[in-house]
Amino acid sequence: MPTRASIGISVIVLWLAGCNERRDPAPAPTPQPTATRQPTATSKPITSTVPDQITVTTNEPFYSVKVAADAVLLTGVDLPERRLKIVDRAIAADRRSWTARDDRGTLIVTAIRTACEDDMSGAPRDFMGTLTLGDRTVRGCAFTGTPAPLHTETAETIPAIFLGEWNSDAAACANPAMSIEGVRVTPSEILFHESAGRVTRVEPLAPDRVRITADYDGEGERWTATQTLRVTGNRLTIATDGRPISRVRCPN
Repeated sequence: MPTRASIGISVIVLWLAGCNERRDPAPAPTPQPTATRQPTATSKPITSTVPDQITVTTNEPFYSVKVAADAVLLTGVDLPERRLKIVDRAIAADRRSWTARDDRGTLIVTAIRTACEDDMSGAPRDFMGTLTLGDRTVRGCAFTGTPAPLHTETAETIPAIFLGEWNSDAAACANPAMSIEGVRVTPSEILFHESAGRVTRVEPLAPDRVRITADYDGEGERWTATQTLRVTGNRLTIATDGRPISRVRCPN
């Protein structure tokens, strides 16, 4: 017959056995890193209908900017040529933009594929262009190569509004012998200091604007030039291949 002591020992043994059968809760699973899918390059390079070399011209002020491989060349009336290094480019399907700098500042050139008419010559162009110098933006047209002149009805002589003596300023007009900037326009000729052009074609574009073709002779050379003449008040502007000069009318 079991004694009281043996019964107590049995109870203790059973209690210890119950404790040993307990299981600590299983540890929470360690989160596994989720694989990240790397984006794949599926976008195609952007192509543009605007070429990467182009010329932009503006009127009043008269600027001409030629975009080359790594720089833009800026010229204008009474403005020495500036060469600005291209530091940034932007491209879209219908436009291009170039940012260029030199020690005098920043120039932004933009060309857009849209029809444009030169507001001085009336010639059609395939691109519109803008030039931003500092906080000023001027609009013009753009083209590649040497654009063909616009064919219009022709006249035989230069209209009277363009005729006369023109020079760089009033002082030069007063003493033309001391100036090499003078221009004389007759009904059939344009006479510069060292060259003379015989007019072979005159195309009226507006009451104050004509395009002429002239055969030039000067300094032992001969050439043919197409030029646009425009009179604004007492000032004559002559543009040759986008490079304009400006002169004031001299008193008779």
